[in-house]
Amino acid sequence: MKKTTLIVSFFIIFIIILAPLVGNSFMQKIVDENVQSLQNNGLVLKNMKNDSTYLNTKKHFEFVLQNAEIFTHYIHSYTKTKIPSYFNKILNGATIAVDVEYSNIPFSKAITLEVYPLSLSHSLMQEMKINNSEAYQHFVHFLTSKGLLYSVEYNLVSQDFDGYVKDIDEFYNFKDGKKLLMQLENVRFSGHGDVLEPQDSKFSLDRLKFDVNDGKNSFLIDVNTVRNSNDFQSFANYASSTKVFHTEFSFQSPQDDINVSIENFDVSSSAKQKNEKVDLHSKSLIGNVVFHTKKMDYTLENFNSDISVTALDKQSFENFSSLLTQSKSMNKAVLQQKMQKSLLSLLSHGLHVKVSEISLQNITLNKIQTLGGMKITSDLQIKADKELANKLQISPMLLLENIKMQIDIRLANALYLKLIEDSPLAPTIASYAKKDADSIYFDIHFEDAKLMINDKTVQ
Repeated sequence: MKKTTLIVSFFIIFIIILAPLVGNSFMQKIVDENVQSLQNNGLVLKNMKNDSTYLNTKKHFEFVLQNAEIFTHYIHSYTKTKIPSYFNKILNGATIAVDVEYSNIPFSKAITLEVYPLSLSHSLMQEMKINNSEAYQHFVHFLTSKGLLYSVEYNLVSQDFDGYVKDIDEFYNFKDGKKLLMQLENVRFSGHGDVLEPQDSKFSLDRLKFDVNDGKNSFLIDVNTVRNSNDFQSFANYASSTKVFHTEFSFQSPQDDINVSIENFDVSSSAKQKNEKVDLHSKSLIGNVVFHTKKMDYTLENFNSDISVTALDKQSFENFSSLLTQSKSMNKAVLQQKMQKSLLSLLSHGLHVKVSEISLQNITLNKIQTLGGMKITSDLQIKADKELANKLQISPMLLLENIKMQIDIRLANALYLKLIEDSPLAPTIASYAKKDADSIYFDIHFEDAKLMINDKTVQ
């Protein structure tokens, strides 16, 4: 019995000793596969360092982004987010560092990744060096000290991740009088699934501020308190919400003074599957929008929208949504042909679009002229028709027979008068308008290819 116990004990000790070695090999394979994937998509491995102990491994990689276009397409294939083309100029030739740390004991703790640029594109850095060597030196120091750092911990077992972007609080006062302020506060994110394509995720940001001033010209972006959550199972089953409490954009120069601010922006959207049909719903709210220039000034108060699309054919909708995500990578002519075919398939199954509300409480011009508000509701139905594509080839006008629509528009008197002011169509619009005590309204009805406004047929 003692011999058996001794053998078992030695076996357990052997497993414990062997575990970090096996775990290191396992993790090394995962890291190598991801490094190879990056190299296949526009990045070239420039440098690598390894710092391993018996229990833990740290690796440092430096990549040069040799082909930004291929790399942005690679990112787009995961995130389905369009990356502006000017990013290619910023990123092409950039050096990006990646630090990886993991336990050699398999699955004992999350793998940690830190990603940070060491330089941007060579042409951009040289241009900065020539134009303002002082700013260039500040920026080089900022990047090499991990000033712009993305950190994430990823659990390979649960597929949960949690991360942050390093806070930034940089102020430069240059010798030529230019001032630069960069602030980034408390950026956090978490979720489940692939980091680039999570099934559900949360994102928050307390402050983003970028302010440049040379004494004559100034440029400002200021975003306060962003909260976002997403739960994406499929195109037919998702929920998303975003809240931004304050956004401000301003540009000042001797010629102009532009300022735009948005308060309490709140938008949510969702998709739900019912049998082989999909229902979409979207709501949005904006507390205030202020737009100011030297020539004009207006304020919009309490904008609301509530829109739903129901009875969409699931297969057609998912096909159409998938094509939308490929708009960046697919040939435009091929994409247009496929989109048209997919849209016709979607419409041939019928759908119902309901605008429960699009409203605005008030518009104020130049801080003194109150125009009042507006409200729009509508109901649009397109009936199912398997012959839709054939009818379109014969005559697009035949499609009108499938449409039934009701729109109700109410405008405050002052707003209505301002909208038709100096318009050549003002007499025609006025001939259909009706009044009540507080507003001008239009009751629009379309059915059997006939349009009526306030019980008058439109010829």
